[in-house]
Amino acid sequence: MGDGVIGNTLGFGPNVEGSSPSPPANNEMSISGVILAAGKGKRMKSSLPKVLHNVLGIPMIDYAQEAIGHFESKYVVVGHQSEKVSSTLLESFIPVIQKEQLGTGHAISTLLESSEFDSDQSQYLVVIPGDVPLIRKDDLDKLVNDVIANEAAIGLITAKVQNPFGYGRIVKNNEEFEKIIEESDANETEKQINEINSGIYCIDINFLNSNIGSLESSNNQKEFYLTDLINIAFQNNLERVIVQVNEDSIQGINSMSQLNDVENTLRKELIEFHMENGVYFQDPNSTYIDKSVKIASGTRILANCHLTGTTNIEKDCVIGPNSIINDSKIGEGSVVQFSVIDEAEIKGKATIGPYAHLRKGSILDENVKVGAFAETKNSKIGKGSKVPHLAYVGDAELEEDVNFSAGAITVNYDGKEKHKTEIKKNAFVGSDTMLVAPVTIGEGAMVGAGSVITKDVPPGALGIERNDQKNIEGYMNRKHKKGKK
Repeated sequence: MGDGVIGNTLGFGPNVEGSSPSPPANNEMSISGVILAAGKGKRMKSSLPKVLHNVLGIPMIDYAQEAIGHFESKYVVVGHQSEKVSSTLLESFIPVIQKEQLGTGHAISTLLESSEFDSDQSQYLVVIPGDVPLIRKDDLDKLVNDVIANEAAIGLITAKVQNPFGYGRIVKNNEEFEKIIEESDANETEKQINEINSGIYCIDINFLNSNIGSLESSNNQKEFYLTDLINIAFQNNLERVIVQVNEDSIQGINSMSQLNDVENTLRKELIEFHMENGVYFQDPNSTYIDKSVKIASGTRILANCHLTGTTNIEKDCVIGPNSIINDSKIGEGSVVQFSVIDEAEIKGKATIGPYAHLRKGSILDENVKVGAFAETKNSKIGKGSKVPHLAYVGDAELEEDVNFSAGAITVNYDGKEKHKTEIKKNAFVGSDTMLVAPVTIGEGAMVGAGSVITKDVPPGALGIERNDQKNIEGYMNRKHKKGKK
């Protein structure tokens, strides 16, 4: 596992709204940050690079970018699928390619040798793994400040854990921090040590430049360990700093199981953040919510809801139970029950469901109802209009106070192109009606139930299309007699 992959809990306060994090207290110092993101992540057993797996709806590397985003210079060492990883980086982050992955020491050496890195502009380098979505910026800044205050050559974050298997152990000599020994290189006594390395460092640039070339790959993994700098500092009697954090906050990701564990931890914190801001959750354990979702106070989230993407739910709404909302805006005072809403906008005080489906491009004005088993797509529905149930509205524009009755549909696709249906205000569309687009239903018009409308209906008119009803007397008696033969 190299240096280990851990982090601390990321707060959900101001940064949820996108404000800038605070810099370290010693901001007169020039500090650079680097994210190590070159590895493949074999244990994930996925074709997707490990750092691009989503955690609460965003790639895990985004958490690392957020953690060091306040430093002067920011770098990311990339390797496996470097183009794909680089394409996700913020503009202020500079990718540096590590062609061979020969350990963390080799990754940092690659950075220092890169033409992109200017060591004259940096006094300290903060190193974090790219798969640490639980990292807390407060702990990171404490590490930086402690290194600067103690004029240390190197500092790192550690934790005492119940099960240290797989992580580098913190070895001390008479309580003095001597070195880090990796799991694969540790003897039985060293494996009993329960204080582990986090893989998060703050290193003096002069010390780093002077000693990075001294690292050797004479270990079981045949890799260059950045952790060997600890022992170099110890041998030269240079200051070393440890910031120890709680075991609960050092979860990292090397497998799908760990990804699930980390998401559960972050989701719990995120829901607690929303509850502290006035949002009620009926069952937090069955609510799945992305970090980017915004929810205003007074809203109630009922059991088994999925809220994802850039969804924005305004105040005093009731969402659920059993609803999925993605990349959508839900206006104030709306109710959504047992429904799916995807890339749609509701202006407010709407009633959706149960079992409605609002698809991409649906825009609902205030006081709109879309009822049971109704579906909308790429349509504008005006204030006070109703699509009560068992209906389909696609590529249409309904003005104010339209009643679109049960079983009615817009026939918007002719096999080659989509066409638009327009229904003017106060119109009434009867049940089980087909409106074959392009077609316009005029203001205050009515369409008779069971009609197939292929021509415009003028304002105030009745549009109806039916064959004459025929009743065949005695038909059922003759049918039964015939069946008895």
